[in-house]
Amino acid sequence: MGRLIAGELIKVRTTRTALGFAAAALLLVLASVLITILAGHPDNVVDKRGALNFGGAISLVLLLFGAVGATGEFRHRTLAPAVLIAPDRLRLLLARIAAYALTALALAAVMAIITLVLGIPLLARESGPDLTASDYVELVTGGLVVATLAAALGVAFGTLVRNQVFAVIALLVWVTILEPLTGLIDDRLPDYALGSTLTRVAQGGDQDMGFGAAVLVLIAWAAVFLVAAALVDQRRDVE
Repeated sequence: MGRLIAGELIKVRTTRTALGFAAAALLLVLASVLITILAGHPDNVVDKRGALNFGGAISLVLLLFGAVGATGEFRHRTLAPAVLIAPDRLRLLLARIAAYALTALALAAVMAIITLVLGIPLLARESGPDLTASDYVELVTGGLVVATLAAALGVAFGTLVRNQVFAVIALLVWVTILEPLTGLIDDRLPDYALGSTLTRVAQGGDQDMGFGAAVLVLIAWAAVFLVAAALVDQRRDVE
């Protein structure tokens, strides 16, 4: 299994896709921190936590990163050689998920450092109460967890649908349009939606759902797509 993960990591590391998503994540984090603090002048704990919420800024990017990476295997027909080396499709899928999750974790760690190095001095100039050590721990922990699970979920979804364009459009429409509309059915449904859960985990939980519960909901989302992707992938012919 270790060799499979190492092989998948090499593929991730040597593609321009990874660099493109890393650049997008960096720009989003920089814009989020600078605009929120310099233009918004946060003066309370909630707003200051929001200014340093790097996980929320990059969660959708990493979800798309995983989906694009997985669908790229089908688009560029690189899956067949991998299957010849590792005929067990489930192990190959798990190795790919692990590779993208580890890459996302490393990227999130870098974004956390940039956010804190840039954001803490800027927040020190603002009025209002300062963030405590627990606030920083929750934000960093939430950001790292959401990045890892978002990338893993993206790989599972991309493996399930296979078509790259459809995967990207479906995720964007689902998270930004369809999920908010579920509130018209029941006010509580958006609380368990994928986008809401990503945001909640990234910020370390909120008054409606604690961090641990939010992580469990996100893991449930990932597990559903992983099982569906594994079942479909086992029955799919390699082209």
